[in-house]
Amino acid sequence: MSKSEEITGILILCVLLLVPIAGASYSFDGVPYMDKLDLVAHGTLKGGVYVGESQKLDFPPCTRTFNVPGDVKWARLYVGVWGGTERYEGWVHTTFNGHDFGKTYLRGENDDNPNVYCSGHGVYWVYYDVTDEALSGLNTAIANTSRGERGNKLDGRVYSIILAAVYENANAPYITYWVADGNVNLHGLGWAGALPTITNLASVTFKGVIDPANVVNADLTVLYLAGNSGEPDYLEFNGHGVGGNDVANCGDGETYGIDLKTFDVTGYTQAENSVVFIRGKDINGDGKIDVDDEGNQEGEHYLHPVLTALVAQHKTAEKTLPDFSVTLEFDTVIEGENTLTATVNNYGRLYEDDLVLKVFVDGSEIYSDDVGMDASGMNTLAVSWDATHGTHTIKAAIDAENAVPESNEKNNVFSTDVDVRSRIDLSVKILTPVPENAATNAKSSSILLGIGSILIIPLLMPRNGRSKKLPLLILAILSAALILSGCVDTQTGDSTGGDIVSYLVPVEIRNDGEAAAMDFPLSLYVDGERSVTKTITKLDGGKTIVEELPITVTKGEHLLRAVVDEKGVVKEFRRDNNEDEITYDF
Repeated sequence: MSKSEEITGILILCVLLLVPIAGASYSFDGVPYMDKLDLVAHGTLKGGVYVGESQKLDFPPCTRTFNVPGDVKWARLYVGVWGGTERYEGWVHTTFNGHDFGKTYLRGENDDNPNVYCSGHGVYWVYYDVTDEALSGLNTAIANTSRGERGNKLDGRVYSIILAAVYENANAPYITYWVADGNVNLHGLGWAGALPTITNLASVTFKGVIDPANVVNADLTVLYLAGNSGEPDYLEFNGHGVGGNDVANCGDGETYGIDLKTFDVTGYTQAENSVVFIRGKDINGDGKIDVDDEGNQEGEHYLHPVLTALVAQHKTAEKTLPDFSVTLEFDTVIEGENTLTATVNNYGRLYEDDLVLKVFVDGSEIYSDDVGMDASGMNTLAVSWDATHGTHTIKAAIDAENAVPESNEKNNVFSTDVDVRSRIDLSVKILTPVPENAATNAKSSSILLGIGSILIIPLLMPRNGRSKKLPLLILAILSAALILSGCVDTQTGDSTGGDIVSYLVPVEIRNDGEAAAMDFPLSLYVDGERSVTKTITKLDGGKTIVEELPITVTKGEHLLRAVVDEKGVVKEFRRDNNEDEITYDF
C-alpha cells in the first residue's frame, strides 16, 4: 500500500467518526378478515339464491333493477364504490324500493362503519340488510355518492349495485345454500413494488355437511372488484380449478371493474366444501408472483373477492328437520364484567321461530333468553358475565329444553374451561430525562468505531517498508477523532443558539395484573400541555417496559406529567397509579 493510500484511509476514518448520523378500523389487506370471506347466510329450503345484477364501473347516480323469482327470506344489498385512495373521504346514499338508507360516510383508512368493508387503496363494499324491503318480482336500487360535490376528493364512481337474496318457492327443488361476503385485498408488492405485505389467497369454508350423492346440480357464484383482463388469477373449488386462468377479467372485457360469474361445480361437490381465490401462480419458480421468464404477468396486481354463494340442488329432500348448534367466543376473561359472544347456527331445514339459549357457569345459570332464527341460519348474541378469579367451566345450550325436534340432538351444547385472570393494573413512573442527541451520538460512536476499526486494521498491519511511526500516528488521530465525536452536539438538540433543547423522557410502565393490557395510550404533558401520545400495543401481565418519548422545550425547569390509559378504556384493578409527575431542570 502506498503512503497516499494510507493517508486516504486515515481521512476516511476521521470523516466517519466526526460526521453525525441521522437518527430517526379499515385494513389494507382485508375486512373483516384478510384471508377469508365471512359466512353470513346458510340453510336448506325449497327455493333458490338470486345474485344480480352486474354492470361496469360507472358514474353516479346509478340505478339497478332485480327480479327475484320467489318470496324473499333473506337479502342483502351491496354497493361497491371506488374511493381513488384510502386517504379520501366522502359518502354514499342508497335507496331500495323507495326505502331511504340515508348517507353512509366513507372515511377511508379511518372508517369504522359496521356495514362498510373498506380495504386496499379505497375499495368500498357497503352492505345493507334488506330482508324486510326486498320483494318477490321487481326490485329497484339507486346509489349516489359525493362525487361532484364541492370540496369532495372521493372518486365516487360505483362498481355496481348487487342484490343477494335467498327466496322460497313451493314449486322449486330443495337446495342447501351458503352466502359469504367481505372485502379481501389480494395483492403483491403493488404497482410501485413497495408494499410491506403480500396477500395471495382468500378462502371460504361452507360449514355444514351434505350428501354429494344426493346433489343433482351445484352452482358456485363469485364476485370480484378491481380485476384486470390479461392479469391471471385462479379459482379452486375443493381443490379443482374452475374458470380458467383469468377468472376476474372484467366480464371478458365487458364489465370493467367488476366480475360476477357462476360456475357449475356439480362434479366436484363433497360432504364438506370450500373455495379458494388465488391471486396468481409462480410460473417460473422464482419465489414470487410477478412476471415469468417471457415477461408475462403471473398474477393480478390487485384483486378484491367480495361475495360468493354456493347452491346445491338435491334430488330428494335431504334435511327434513332443523339442526341447531351453539358456540361461545371470548378474548381474555378478566375478573369483573365480561361480554361473551354466543353464535347459534342452524345447519338443517329452515326454521323461522324462537328457541331458548341458556348459559351456565359451574352449573349455575347466568343467562337465558329466546333466540330468533331465520333464513340466514345464524344469530349472534352478547352474553354478560360477572366473572370471579380462577378457573371455571362455562356451558352454552341451545334449545336447552328440547322443545324443537331436530335431526341431531347431540350438538346442542358447547362447553369449555375458562381461566379468569386478575384485573389489569397499570402504573407509570417518569425516569430521568436524557438529551436526545446524547443517546444518538453514543450509538453513532459505537457504530462508527466498529466501522473505523474494520477500515483501520489493514492499515495498522505491519508490512515491509512501512514506517514504524505510521501506526502511532493513526492511533493518535483515531483517539482524537473519538474524543471529538463524543463532544459534538452531545448535550442538547439546540437549534436556536442555546434556548431550545431536545430530550428523551423515559417512562416506565408496569402491569401488575395477570391479564395483558391491549392498545392503550401513553401521554406525556409538559407544563400542562400534551406534548406526545404513543399507543402501546400490548403489555403482558407481570411485565414492565420503558418507552422513550421525545420532547423539545426551552432551557430551565418544566413540569412533566405522564398518564397511561387516560380515558379509562382498560378495565383495571385500580387507577390511582396511572399517572406520575416530576419537575426537571433541562
